[in-house]
Amino acid sequence: MRLLGISLLCSALLAVSIFTARRFGAQTPDSAALAFIRGLFQPACALPDCWHDIRFSSTTLREAVALLEADPALRVEVLRSRSYGTWVVRSYRQTPPYGLEIGFSGYPDAPLTVTALWMHFPSDVLYVGEVIAAFGAPEWAWLCAPNMPINALYRLGVLRFAAPTSHDGRLTPYAPLRELEISLYMRRDEPVWQGFTYRARQTAFAQRLCR
Repeated sequence: MRLLGISLLCSALLAVSIFTARRFGAQTPDSAALAFIRGLFQPACALPDCWHDIRFSSTTLREAVALLEADPALRVEVLRSRSYGTWVVRSYRQTPPYGLEIGFSGYPDAPLTVTALWMHFPSDVLYVGEVIAAFGAPEWAWLCAPNMPINALYRLGVLRFAAPTSHDGRLTPYAPLRELEISLYMRRDEPVWQGFTYRARQTAFAQRLCR
């Protein structure tokens, strides 16, 4: 009877371990969201110089819209400002990962800049622990303010993610990835990433950036 109890306990622990591994890392290399992020760095058209055949600094925003509208996997919205003459472009994936919003803004006939590009992820599509397991730890991180998202620059060099922190200001592997931005900013006084147990501090740079 005791042996049966031990066997059942081991089985339960194994089931929990498998569930945790599946949710936070073991199967993430095959997920559609991570595959999408990897695709951002394909040699033929890689960030920060190119995405979706859009060549930053040479392709105009109007031309970029035409490229997106030609892709059946995307639903494209263009919001035009009468006051400023600018466009805000939002595209939504109709294939996995579903609902991912990719957008940019600017003047329609001006070359698009890479720093105008953003990517918003639907809730619970991807967790920070999965991203770090696939791409490695961030280089540095800062906290804008209590109860505000934390930002971290990846070792890939140009991606910065935003994710919610816990109540004590720490980032956990279970935090959902909210957005990715392209950042060419070089580190100044930002604190170096020290793992999930580290509480990121607010720096003078963060105080300026997060206003």
